[in-house]
Amino acid sequence: MTNRQQNIVFMLMALNAAVFVSIFLAVANNYRLAADDYHHLATIHEHGVWGSMVYYYQNWNPRWSSILVTNSFLYLNEVGWPLVSFFVSTLLLGIIALRSMLSALNRLFQLPFNSLQLSVLAVYLLATTFYISFSKDDSWFWVTVAPMYLWGTLIAVLASSFLLQHWMPTLRRILVFLMFVYVGGSSESAAIVSLVTFMFVGFKFRNHRTPWLDKVALHVAIAGCLIGFGLLLTGPGIQIRREHLPHHPLLDRLAVGLMNYMKFDLIEIPLRIPMLIFFVAPFGFFGRKQLRLQLVSWKEIFWRNRTIWILSDVIILILAMSLGVVMSEMGPTRTWLPLTPLILVVGVITAYQLGTWVYVHSKGKLFPLVIVTQLAVLGYQSLQGYEQITQTNAYAQAVDLRMEVIYSVLPSKNTLELKPLPDSGWLFSAEISTDTSYFTNRHLGLFFEHQEGFVRKEIVTSEE
Repeated sequence: MTNRQQNIVFMLMALNAAVFVSIFLAVANNYRLAADDYHHLATIHEHGVWGSMVYYYQNWNPRWSSILVTNSFLYLNEVGWPLVSFFVSTLLLGIIALRSMLSALNRLFQLPFNSLQLSVLAVYLLATTFYISFSKDDSWFWVTVAPMYLWGTLIAVLASSFLLQHWMPTLRRILVFLMFVYVGGSSESAAIVSLVTFMFVGFKFRNHRTPWLDKVALHVAIAGCLIGFGLLLTGPGIQIRREHLPHHPLLDRLAVGLMNYMKFDLIEIPLRIPMLIFFVAPFGFFGRKQLRLQLVSWKEIFWRNRTIWILSDVIILILAMSLGVVMSEMGPTRTWLPLTPLILVVGVITAYQLGTWVYVHSKGKLFPLVIVTQLAVLGYQSLQGYEQITQTNAYAQAVDLRMEVIYSVLPSKNTLELKPLPDSGWLFSAEISTDTSYFTNRHLGLFFEHQEGFVRKEIVTSEE
């Protein structure tokens, strides 16, 4: 590759990264409290930030570490911090985590990227993770849930990068331990994926000299994750939560787990591949000069990378079976979020290794192909961004108007009817139901201490 071509590609990637950050923050600025957010706030008012976490741990949700983060940001919002600060923190966490991992891999594989390029790649890969994730509203744009699956995954990536580094061993291992205690207590999915990954790596390299891997830190990571996960699994709230789940025979739940596995492998993950191809195309361009890492045929992808494929499949299988056994279903899409890094890693590695193969078979037209894909990504982001910003602006205004109405009529001894909200787009919606017993209605009523509660007005359409 020429320096000029490389600079052009990086400029386009930087532009796409900047567009993503702008869109993400513009949409996040329209986020309004929704559903469980109100229940958390009511509980914080009664028990405080820490006491609220203990309350949930004992009575409903034992994901103690992520709930503590949720409570902290909701409390800060109560005392004047803008809610968008949570989403800024999410962006910074994601960028730092990916930048740290890329820096470690750059040294390990002797890749040619400089510091500025690594920073661009970190933001760009975070954008890729966002767009190929299974859902956005309940994974990225919901304050109550994002600290569980999203933060758990990002912190796991950051802590894992420390296993490949060598600075200040004692401090680094302490940080690894603390971060994986958080991961273990953040969500079952993040804990399962982390533990399976580390136990697989530990078993595979148990008899190998691995100067690139800090095995002490690996053991510390497993211990920290097990402690955090153990606290989660032994929380009294988990038993109460399970009482509300289906209780089918074990064989039926195992069958559901196998169906989950097939759906992941045959439907959910393949649906992410077209978008992934467009985003990872530049890595093929970067990789074509790294001949020692190139594959002579796409058929080698599976054999050369068999460790990654086996690990990925084991993780998917175990997570699918766990969801089937515990929930008797695939669970909400947010529980699948820890699988997104697997898709990203496989996609980037494949693109990087096939750079020369694509260059040859495209008759030297790899550079223009990459430019086309980057322009397509830019166009896609622009269209999506315009649509989502417009949509979420209208949604935010409607929520603000609804809140003004509520404050103007309370206290009231009657059930209050509220106008329906417009589509919330990527944001998790604050819409309630026409049924006062629905959980979103009850949480809103609890926050306002309005015992009669709220209902959404029926939408009446005229018949032609």
